[in-house]
Amino acid sequence: MASIRDLLLPVDDKEITGAVVKKEEEATEKTDIIPSETTRFLVEFILDVICPYCYIGFKNLKAAIETYRARHPEAIFEIVCTPFLLHPLAARSAYDKSDYLIARTRGPAYWVGPGEAAGINFTWAGRTGSTRDAHKLLRFALESTPTTARAARNRRGAPAPPSPHTSARAPTSPSAVNGNTPARGPALQLRLLEALFRAHHESDGDISDPSFLAETASAATGFATAQIRAVLEDASEAWGRAVSALVAEVSSPRGLAVRAVPTLVVNDHYVIGGVQSAGFLVDEFERIWRGGGR
Repeated sequence: MASIRDLLLPVDDKEITGAVVKKEEEATEKTDIIPSETTRFLVEFILDVICPYCYIGFKNLKAAIETYRARHPEAIFEIVCTPFLLHPLAARSAYDKSDYLIARTRGPAYWVGPGEAAGINFTWAGRTGSTRDAHKLLRFALESTPTTARAARNRRGAPAPPSPHTSARAPTSPSAVNGNTPARGPALQLRLLEALFRAHHESDGDISDPSFLAETASAATGFATAQIRAVLEDASEAWGRAVSALVAEVSSPRGLAVRAVPTLVVNDHYVIGGVQSAGFLVDEFERIWRGGGR
């Protein structure tokens, strides 16, 4: 059985930079027909917030989308998040960031170069622990009722966003319905994801601490702190069960069999594993736009 360190750290650098791209039906039989050309890209981003590779991968994905849109202004991207737990049994605030989930050959100094290239100033101060609560809130930012279906599949067939810029880039302030309730969806989820990434990887924020997590999530989404705490303290554990079910599905040998993150699933059909450069992702979007032929 792979260790937690093994899950975070690919076996060698080839697995970090090399492409792992396949049609999802190689893992799960599918009957969907992908159009010969597409201008809409639904990107399922499978991640764990504490994973530095995921933060780098997210930055590269955003850069790739900007580059692709410069070539294809009509393109619409929607990014949705699916949880993965590198350490399912982790406790809250139980570990120093400087040595938690960092393999011996990938200490803090290793991340300086990759971080700078992606525009990230990694720091390893503070405490951390379980990300289960963070994933609950990411789902809460996406949907009002916890579901156990992967986010990408839930949104298949949904109307395209009104603007090609609304979903891949979060608005500058939390959007609202009737000036009151923040509008849940991919844009709000991405806003929260970026806030959690920054808090964990670029400050001493402890995203496993419920108080800090509630304050951070409230500021990022516009939901009241009391609403956020209600999700974290849910006695029925509906949000926690949803997270567990999603993790189990993507980890299952009958599903995607994800063993490391980040992993991207594009249009519920193409799987891209590992930290890929922005340029590589642009090339993949071009290939998918042409209908998947190489």
